[in-house]
Amino acid sequence: MSFNVGSRALLRMSGYQVILFKTSLPNAGIGLSLALLIGLNLGWPVFSALPVSGQSNKEAALKQLSAGVELLKQNKGNEALKAFEAASRLDPRLPAAYNNMGRIYADQGNTGKAITYFKKAINIEPLYEPALSNLGLLLYSTGKPEDAIHPWRLCLSGEGKNSPTIHYYLANALRDAGNKAEKGDRESLLREAREHYSTAIKLDPESAAAYSGLSVVDLSEGRLDDAYNNVMKSLKLRPDSSFSYYHLGLIEERRGRASEAVKAFEQSLKYETEPKYKEETRLRIARLKGQPVEQPRENAHQMDSTEAALAQLRSRSFLALKKRNYAEALQGLDYLVKNGAGEDPIVLNNYALALSNSGQTAKAIEYFRKALLFRPNGFMEAQYNLGMALRRQGDNDGAEAAFRKAVDDGAQTKKTCPAAQNMLGVILREKGDYKGADRAFRKAILQSGGELPVAHFNLAVLLERVERTRDAVNEYKTYLRQAPTGRNARVARDRLVRLTGSSG
Repeated sequence: MSFNVGSRALLRMSGYQVILFKTSLPNAGIGLSLALLIGLNLGWPVFSALPVSGQSNKEAALKQLSAGVELLKQNKGNEALKAFEAASRLDPRLPAAYNNMGRIYADQGNTGKAITYFKKAINIEPLYEPALSNLGLLLYSTGKPEDAIHPWRLCLSGEGKNSPTIHYYLANALRDAGNKAEKGDRESLLREAREHYSTAIKLDPESAAAYSGLSVVDLSEGRLDDAYNNVMKSLKLRPDSSFSYYHLGLIEERRGRASEAVKAFEQSLKYETEPKYKEETRLRIARLKGQPVEQPRENAHQMDSTEAALAQLRSRSFLALKKRNYAEALQGLDYLVKNGAGEDPIVLNNYALALSNSGQTAKAIEYFRKALLFRPNGFMEAQYNLGMALRRQGDNDGAEAAFRKAVDDGAQTKKTCPAAQNMLGVILREKGDYKGADRAFRKAILQSGGELPVAHFNLAVLLERVERTRDAVNEYKTYLRQAPTGRNARVARDRLVRLTGSSG
């Protein structure tokens, strides 16, 4: 396992109409609404204690669930979390409890835990729309539109198929992923985005956001008249939209109507609340009016084009790294490091990751350490990747220190790093610190929420070594349930046969 970090999403989404509670994530650039459900046919009872004698676990779980929602209505998030945790203990197959825990962690900015709990809900009920929708929103809001596509598509395969909001969300993700993709994929993704915007409009003809999104696709494809018509429809429905006025300005600028573009940008500025968008809009107005800006006007287009090209190279290189096309990723990232991104810790981390996976371990270690220099307050992903590179070189002491630092860096931002815990366990097991290894593997299992099967395998090997055979058998079986065709599956089956006489 390795970590790479992508860029942020820039689109601001409207709220999900049918949601009871709203929240937003810091530095996401968009508004975010997460589903908070209490199950079927429940009202809003007052807070209830743990079940009295005679109540079934299911009934008691539902009461805890509804009590948690009531606590959230009172802005008592921590107490609500305890109620949802109690509900999940009473009925571990209750997806609404995990979904609501995910919603609270998202509200706290703990993206890792939020994703874990949304996935727990989905594992119980694969087409559970609230958790699928929330997972998509969280992934999109953290700059991963390509990852948000799948959960939103699943929403449309179930009860959400007639939801204009889900069609709109999916269209946004497809559009943003398309703008980062190569030409062939770009055309396909934008075409699908257009279809979902159109469906959202058919389902809700008053959807100003869908008309606005459709106009952005039109603009991306050079359909300026269509873009203009759609953005005007959006503004008719919502005349205070800074986003729509901004895109109207872009359309008018592309049409060569500078004075009309200035008017649109000035209207956008009137309604804009985000400082960074205000500054961007002011710069565009200044350029159109011929006023001095940071760079000379005659170089403005060239600078914009250069920055756009570098941004595209960055996105393409990160995508290649994600697809494990290390040669392509290395080429692009090498250019970025040498042309202005040599102090960007994310680029440096990803460059080192590409180097490491291309067999250049020593150079990778150098660049992981450079990345860490530019993040003095902690960089969990780079510490983990450094640990893996050091272990590859045989420096287990250095690797152990890096994995421990990854765990500490995560704790500073209320995040977990189960992969680092797992690797720490491997090193401690090799050193003979079986108690420390046992703790590390169990933390990895707990923190991963079932997303790191190898930790069960590693714990099983440890338990077998200390002659806790029955516990080892349980861990091997758990591993095989989670990863029946995993790299260690054959080994796990062989050990089960030796320990029990059966591979199942």
